Amino acid sequence: MLLALAAAGCSSASTQDTGTDRRAIAATTAATQVAENAGSVEQMRVHMAPDVVMMAPGMPAVSGRDSASAAMQGFFATFAVQIAYQSQEIVVAGDWGFDRGTYRHTLTPKAGGAAINESGKYLWIYQRHADGWKQSRVIWNSDSVPGAGGP
Repeated sequence: MLLALAAAGCSSASTQDTGTDRRAIAATTAATQVAENAGSVEQMRVHMAPDVVMMAPGMPAVSGRDSASAAMQGFFATFAVQIAYQSQEIVVAGDWGFDRGTYRHTLTPKAGGAAINESGKYLWIYQRHADGWKQSRVIWNSDSVPGAGGP
């Protein structure tokens, strides 16, 4: 009996609708884009796992929702952000998934000065939680080489 239940459990996991999961992850990425363009840490925070690790370029990794939120608050205090994400691949395997893609953004310093235009790539690892897919590990970097003039 126990073997039959285990086999049924494995069978239902393998037939899970990953298309629904991929769409949910894509929707979370889109909501994050809206939140960043609004400069809203609170709108971003709802998509972060409690143990999120954020690996931004030129900075040490930041661990935990509160620390990641504080880092983003500082970023939004410094820049007005206009960003567009373009997903290239979303993969789901059980309770884990990832979104890999590219971004283009314009960062306008709030203190004045020239806007920064940049393109790059990202890899966001998601984990399924009771209230939906949450960003668990977030990393991105620029396509330009520092000091080389950029795109």
